[in-house]
Amino acid sequence: MDRINRRGHKEKYFVGKHLRFCEIKYQILNNYLSTYPPRFPCPTEFHVSELRHDTNFSGLQAILSDPGFKDPGTGTNASQGLVWWSLAITGNGIADAERRFLLQKGVDNGCKPFLYKFTSSPAFRKASRLGNFRFTFPITELLESYADQFCQGRAPQMRIYETVVYKQEVMYAVVVHAPDVQKEFKKYPLLEDCSTAPCSFQDGKIVWRPQGLSKTHAFRLAPASKTLVKKVPRKKRKFCMWDHVVLAFHVPQDKIFRFEKETLVKHLSLCQGTLPNLNTEGFIKCEFEANSDHQ
Repeated sequence: MDRINRRGHKEKYFVGKHLRFCEIKYQILNNYLSTYPPRFPCPTEFHVSELRHDTNFSGLQAILSDPGFKDPGTGTNASQGLVWWSLAITGNGIADAERRFLLQKGVDNGCKPFLYKFTSSPAFRKASRLGNFRFTFPITELLESYADQFCQGRAPQMRIYETVVYKQEVMYAVVVHAPDVQKEFKKYPLLEDCSTAPCSFQDGKIVWRPQGLSKTHAFRLAPASKTLVKKVPRKKRKFCMWDHVVLAFHVPQDKIFRFEKETLVKHLSLCQGTLPNLNTEGFIKCEFEANSDHQ
């Protein structure tokens, strides 16, 4: 349940489970889990079709040199050999989630956009804590390439890997692996299409149902208002837990999740670095586009 990760940080984890906030708080003591945020759009579903892999300059060089992705760590057990990807949520993705929320609540869609005001956690930022270089791929393209390289054309399997809890962050990890290595991963439940789970997989997209959209809620939902939202006075704002989803592709030791270099460059972009820096390298200072579509 407790461990030190490869970056030297303490974390709590629950194997083979995706626990919701209400379940976690009964198992560990965390003040942020006990803090109820102001009313926010819930339940909200994000249907995400792209994944992103952020890295620093050294990681970029290695990826382009291989060319492809592999676990930079060492080890031979099932917890190693994982290449991690985060959800890439665009402005259009936030707008789509807002429309689904309004439709579910039966609210007139004539109101001004509001959901973006709540999406201020690191899961939605264009900036990265991992480096200035970002590879963004459609999930379907990643799965098809993975199936060709590691599954002899069969469909990869997705399983509930773990829930990891940090001081103010909850991470839901999904592992993607080839059917041939089912023995190593059979203790992890298959990712089912469950409407109450933090995440599921439907029609080539990850469906994410966040419980914490912001680290600090500056707005609250106000159905009686024409704009549906009101500002929370600064003195009344509280720090809350936020969550996100990651996919870990199992790449066997000494193997590389390969892509043509031209394909990698096509899916590569620059992004701003943001604190805390989770890599040992410093961020690179350069100019970035202000209105990039990818987060």
